[in-house]
Amino acid sequence: MIRPLSIVRYERLYLASFVLGLVVTAMSWPERTAIVAANPVLAHVAWILPTFQVAGIAITLLLWYFTARVPSVVAKWVVVVLAALAVVGVVLSLATLTTGRTTIGTTSIVSFAADGVYVVAAILLFKPDAKLWFGELPESDTPNTFEDMPHDR
Repeated sequence: MIRPLSIVRYERLYLASFVLGLVVTAMSWPERTAIVAANPVLAHVAWILPTFQVAGIAITLLLWYFTARVPSVVAKWVVVVLAALAVVGVVLSLATLTTGRTTIGTTSIVSFAADGVYVVAAILLFKPDAKLWFGELPESDTPNTFEDMPHDR
């Protein structure tokens, strides 16, 4: 099946969010390692931070594959739930900013951008052509919004 335009756009935004997330991780890595090192329990398991990062990358890429390349309704809903959690996280971060206990920095701005792009990508999964991609609409209700190019570009 040729991928619908909404799925192609979703893929681009999803991967852009992933790259922005990696930038945020790189920017905040020294702070995160310092927090782990300062904790007496976690100081002895310094491998935990890189392990969780690799696991997060693997999960992100699996979700990408099972939404943008091989349609899976389960993966779609996992992406949607994670997008909802991102919205909650942004709202909580903004609420913390209003208390004056923390300030906004470059890392926060890039993180908000990554979350915003992720949410927009998740919204694209509800377009009619994307619903068809996931098998959620019958063929007769199909809008003609498919891309005329191969799926592997």
